[in-house]
Amino acid sequence: SNDDDNDDNVEFYENAGYPSPAINNDSDTVGAGDAFLAALVASLFIESESPPRALERACALGGYVAGCRGATPEHEDAPEDLKNVFCS
Repeated sequence: SNDDDNDDNVEFYENAGYPSPAINNDSDTVGAGDAFLAALVASLFIESESPPRALERACALGGYVAGCRGATPEHEDAPEDLKNVFCS
């Protein structure tokens, strides 16, 4: 079997991302990748969302976590525009 036969079925998605909303100028990237992956997996496999929507939610949550100190910030503190994406 030729592996090139399946290349026509591959789809790629991209998202411009979200700026990190540094809260009180206190930010680090700890947990941002974990938050991104958790949101992506949950959106795709639990919520059955489309890949573009899942990627949008993952980027929003990862960007928010990167803008906060520590790996598990309170979601209530997130800017409304990001909360509307990753909490909807």
